[in-house]
Amino acid sequence: MNIKKWNARLSLLTIVLFLIHEGYQLYAYTTMYYNPVLSKVTGYVLTGALALHVILSVMSVFILHDAKKVTYKKLNIKTVLQRVSGVLIVLILPLHIFSFGILKSSVGGVGYILTEIAQILFYAALCCHISLSFSNALVTLGYLADMRKKRVIDIVVTIICVILFIAASVIITSAHTMIFKG
Repeated sequence: MNIKKWNARLSLLTIVLFLIHEGYQLYAYTTMYYNPVLSKVTGYVLTGALALHVILSVMSVFILHDAKKVTYKKLNIKTVLQRVSGVLIVLILPLHIFSFGILKSSVGGVGYILTEIAQILFYAALCCHISLSFSNALVTLGYLADMRKKRVIDIVVTIICVILFIAASVIITSAHTMIFKG
């Protein structure tokens, strides 16, 4: 079993599940039509795939000792950012899952503001991680070998991630303000 290839496949699946979940959430907050079952199903399926991705990533780093193979400074900084953003995602995910209840119970307080800041940091970590990881998964799977094409894909994915980050930050925090502070 090639852990890196399975993890690359799983990361691409996780990205698709993220886009489905994020797309639904943006739709729900924009239209104020919220279906809690749909939100939870998409979220929990995504969380399951993410948990498997984390397990395979940890195995890749600590069992396969991938950390020792990175030798170029440019790759090191991207790898460090990729890993830091991954750790941030894991650390903030529980808060993200329970954020609606936290926001509801802390309207007007410091907890409300800190939860919204944590949510924005969560969106930033997700978008950063995806923008740093997407083309690497394609390389690992053998779908991408040309470094020029990789750079173009990195730029396109980064632009998409920045748009998603801005959309999530603005739409969801604005909707929270309308819902909770009415």
